[in-house]
Amino acid sequence: MKLDIIGSVASGKTTLARDLSEIYNIPFYQKDNIVWERTPEGDKKRSDKDRDELFQEIINGDNWIVEGSPRKLLRESFGKCDYIILFDVPLCKRLVRIIKRWLRQRAGKEEYNSKPTFKFLWYNIKWVFEYDRDRKEIIGYLSEHGSKYKRFTTSGDAKDFIRMEYEKREL
Repeated sequence: MKLDIIGSVASGKTTLARDLSEIYNIPFYQKDNIVWERTPEGDKKRSDKDRDELFQEIINGDNWIVEGSPRKLLRESFGKCDYIILFDVPLCKRLVRIIKRWLRQRAGKEEYNSKPTFKFLWYNIKWVFEYDRDRKEIIGYLSEHGSKYKRFTTSGDAKDFIRMEYEKREL
């Protein structure tokens, strides 16, 4: 199974990818961690060459799940995946999730890649609104992939779809 899960910040795409990875024993990768090398000294942007080589190594595999916010980079997976899943969660829900996540991270109850500063909270809120501004364009270019493109508003619906597809393959 090869899946590319796309969505706004705080849509639940990482949680969905992690859950599917555990259920089907398929590795999952965050596109942010393909673009950024996480080091003890802080995030370091990978060179274009290193990023592209790492991504190609992942998507040339037999089974994988990649997830990330819509970006112009790292779309090569669309041609190689079985499904492109747009996890399209309502704005209010995403904003609440951002604030809850930020509070949990500040309290040390949740791990994070980027330090939960007020500036980073502001960036997350900004990215949510940018997604909404660009939503029609995103749906437009995803729709070009025909029946590979699927849109879900809940993780339960996405998991049900994947379960049915997985069961078909196992027959």
